[in-house]
Amino acid sequence: MKSFVNLHFPAVFPAIDLRGGRCVRLIQGKRSAEIEYGGEPADVARRWVALGAECLHVIDLGAAFGEGSSRDAIIAIANAVPVPVQTGGGIRDEETMDRLLDGGVTRVILGTKALRDPVFLKRAVKKHGQETIMVSIDVAGDRVRTAGWEEDSGLGIEDAVRLVETAGVERLLVTATDRDGTLAGPRIDLVERVLEESAMRIVAAGGIGKIDDVEAVLSLGHPRLDGVVIGRALYEGAVHLEDALQCAAAHRKEGRQ
Repeated sequence: MKSFVNLHFPAVFPAIDLRGGRCVRLIQGKRSAEIEYGGEPADVARRWVALGAECLHVIDLGAAFGEGSSRDAIIAIANAVPVPVQTGGGIRDEETMDRLLDGGVTRVILGTKALRDPVFLKRAVKKHGQETIMVSIDVAGDRVRTAGWEEDSGLGIEDAVRLVETAGVERLLVTATDRDGTLAGPRIDLVERVLEESAMRIVAAGGIGKIDDVEAVLSLGHPRLDGVVIGRALYEGAVHLEDALQCAAAHRKEGRQ
């Protein structure tokens, strides 16, 4: 079975965002601000792997919005590539988790359901294990967003981190929602804050627009920083995957010295 256990960190996570089975990107997560990128999702996944990707980050935007899921496309991606796939977006019940994991996905990312139902989250971690369950904390300013980023969760960053950590979660996806899809640069302060507030491993997302942004995140050099998600910048050529992978490899080498 494909696993993240033997992956080298920090890693680069090329993003594939799906809506109605199509590869898209949204600007700041807004439904109306969609950019569509051509190609079958499984072919896009194969392309990133052919260029050296060691893992993939797949988000079901349609499911997050309650528009209908792209689960079949996600499973097709997981079976089309030899690398581990983590996926999130609208995963709010055990049946969906089982379908994705049984279908070949390596890790599921819980968001809205995790923050609204800590008992469900704790049960999921106990059943599937800490390697398999990741939680997404999606931040606008100092507030955590849910329901496809369209609702305020009622939680601040520290409250959300404590809730998730108490449930036994070891891995967080931390997204700056106001930067996502904008190419405007990451929120380094947010990544640093969550690393300081928690003992969890972190993958950072949102705002990567050039290779210097990748460098800025990975230069934090924190042993619990597992890597960075890159989406629109890859599709539009603002960042070349090979360069991002070389950047990550250089930071891994520095970490061993």
